[in-house]
Amino acid sequence: MTIEADTLVQLTRTLQQHGMKLVSDISFTRAPYRYNHKWVCIVEG
Repeated sequence: MTIEADTLVQLTRTLQQHGMKLVSDISFTRAPYRYNHKWVCIVEG
């Protein structure tokens, strides 16, 4: 799953909405990075 957000706060909230509350809950395929003025991360599941 790829998640995009304008800020790290939005990215965190979106991850939480998908049930990921702690870093240990998240299996990153690609850690958060900036692309085209957006924060993007790719997670498993």
